[in-house]
Amino acid sequence: MVGKNLKKLSGGILLFTALVVFSFAQQLVDRVVASVNGDPILESDVKLGMLFYNTTDKKEVISKLVDVWLINQFLQGKGIGVQEEVLDQALVKIAQANNMSLEGLQNELQKEGLTLRDLKEFLRKELLFSQGIYAVLLKEVNVSSLDLELEKLKRGEVETKRLVEVLVVDKKDSERLMKALERTKDLRELAKALGLEVETLLVKKGELVDSLDKEVWNAKVGDIVFGEDKEHIYVAKVLEVKEEYKGKSLEELKEELLQKKLEERKKELLQNLKKKSFIKIIG
Repeated sequence: MVGKNLKKLSGGILLFTALVVFSFAQQLVDRVVASVNGDPILESDVKLGMLFYNTTDKKEVISKLVDVWLINQFLQGKGIGVQEEVLDQALVKIAQANNMSLEGLQNELQKEGLTLRDLKEFLRKELLFSQGIYAVLLKEVNVSSLDLELEKLKRGEVETKRLVEVLVVDKKDSERLMKALERTKDLRELAKALGLEVETLLVKKGELVDSLDKEVWNAKVGDIVFGEDKEHIYVAKVLEVKEEYKGKSLEELKEELLQKKLEERKKELLQNLKKKSFIKIIG
């Protein structure tokens, strides 16, 4: 049953409420304008759709309602519906937004050949289409760690850095360095032998001396590399490769990807349902 997240529908309801007091050009004659597997779409459904979707394009509304009907039939077959109290609350919300009672809302609807029942049934179908379907699709769709990594790379928001130990040796001590290297490759022992200090740096590409930077970014973790300039010899060991994500939080990105996947799956489902359904547009 769909009984949560009414706020997610409130935008649509408030849009509807802003328009519901407008007068139609003429009284409704509640005829069938389309059918989906024998289930009729009525003129009253189209009028409510025009208000809800904020358009006067009848063809566009009928096309949308066909999708709504298909999803409703699919969910009804799985025993999924909308709680009556949710629909009742929605009607009260619409009435309150128009500064009227339910009776006043009913009177306004009756002027246009519509009833509270018409509105309630329209909202029932729209809630299933916009929310209820995800109760099913969430069982089929997930966002994996790989999905997140690929999306971060696609957005170019991943910054790679390298954690390195660097020993800077004056060139006049090059001979002492060579002799020390014959005894050990451990940078801290080399530093101790030369009376120097090892620096631990987290660097991006291009932040080191050119000759050393190239070697560091071509090295594997654990490798010791060398670089030099006119005055110094540089010895560096790559300790770790780190990736820092600069965009949205992982939770926000995961939610965004999930919504995208759900919409894609919903679109795919609708395409499959249309292939298997008998849809008749009368106009």
